[in-house]
Amino acid sequence: VTPQEAADAARTQALAASVRRVTQDLALATRLRRVDETMVRQHLAIAEGEIEKSRLEMKVMKQAIDDKSLVVATDDAIPTPMDEDQREYHYCTNCKVGGHGQRFCEYLLKRREWRVYPYQKWFEDEKHNEYHCPLGKRLVDFADESHFSRIAMYIKGRIWLEDKTKMWELVPDLMPDTYVIEDLKWRDGRAPPRDDTSNYPWFVKEADRNWGTSVQVCQKASECMDLAKPNAMYVVQQHIKDPLLMDDGRKCHIKFYVLLMGLEDAATWRLYTFKDGYLSISPNPWTPTDLSKETQVTIIRSERIGAWRQWDAVYPKCKAGVAEVVRRGVAQGKLEGRPGKRQFEILSSDFIVDTRGDVWLFEFNMSPVLKDPQDSPQTHDADMITAALEIVVPRENGAGPGEWDFAGEFVGKAPPLPEKKIVPVTTTQEAPTAAASELLAGVDTAHQGPLAGEGASDLGLRGLGLG
Repeated sequence: VTPQEAADAARTQALAASVRRVTQDLALATRLRRVDETMVRQHLAIAEGEIEKSRLEMKVMKQAIDDKSLVVATDDAIPTPMDEDQREYHYCTNCKVGGHGQRFCEYLLKRREWRVYPYQKWFEDEKHNEYHCPLGKRLVDFADESHFSRIAMYIKGRIWLEDKTKMWELVPDLMPDTYVIEDLKWRDGRAPPRDDTSNYPWFVKEADRNWGTSVQVCQKASECMDLAKPNAMYVVQQHIKDPLLMDDGRKCHIKFYVLLMGLEDAATWRLYTFKDGYLSISPNPWTPTDLSKETQVTIIRSERIGAWRQWDAVYPKCKAGVAEVVRRGVAQGKLEGRPGKRQFEILSSDFIVDTRGDVWLFEFNMSPVLKDPQDSPQTHDADMITAALEIVVPRENGAGPGEWDFAGEFVGKAPPLPEKKIVPVTTTQEAPTAAASELLAGVDTAHQGPLAGEGASDLGLRGLGLG
């Protein structure tokens, strides 16, 4: 800058401002570079963590596949028993059947001794639906495909609990008077009385559906047939007389949870009922003439039942009711054992109480709504599920049955064993698929520490059968 230019105050100020801007830009660029470097380091750390997690997952999967205690599932009537003293781990597989299979896997995987066993495609039906099984068609400790599981999560004979017409045949004295429409005709010619003057509404329900999704309401018995469709079956029931309402006049029903377990001898059944539960409450005050589904059909679990002042008196009656259902189902051979396999289900039953204190059984839901803490932090069923699995799959130093209440043991007749099929020796220890072998090629197994106590979500096991 020449002396003349330096004497120009305006020019000097402009140059100074320019220097300040350049300095600020340089400082900002330096800060941004530091931020970028920090983000890069963070991303690298995350990537390295994911790589290590994947490596450990692959190691665990290889250990599972190499476990010689797992045999191929066969058509033998009784699975080959396991020597529990020689086992280090138990395995579960989510075969994507649906229902609560994935949920039960996730809860079992919270135990230190449980591991994931991967799945593979089993077959594809004519509608291109894919079915899955444990890799190598192994028999694992738990899977939602009963053929490949030592513990079946579906009760044989469950149709006698799920189908409302069959349950009416089993326990008509525990239910409201029930009529059946079959292909637009009253079954056996038995129709409800047309001269009923009680003014209580009538319900027309599809026999094989639950959760209130197929319930229609009408005022008179003579209107029921008009609500039916051809080639379908319905149960028809009138509203119970004098229902016990909430203090504010709203209708409610009890969502009563049940754990039913069949033992490996295929004859012994154990029943547990949950001491807590839910009330499903209508949003509207109840009157017999309001035919809206919101008023008459209570579906949503509204609140925990423990605080309901009627519960202490009602609970034993609900417990006795479901015990009688199971007793008859076992005695009549409707509920079938699985030789060599334990089977269980968590189900719910719907009861309504009248002002005399009597309880009326309406239906069982074989796949009831269950919620996990991550989805419903305030109202969830984690304690119920965890305690149920402690009963079904007991362990040393387990948490015990929790709020599950033993409701009875029932012994029936074990089903006859089918003739044993001759299976070629080459299939008794079928190797994992070539794809699995390629997948595991080069996996580093030098680090032998197990991933103990980690659940499915922690392990990121979407690709291993839990996604």
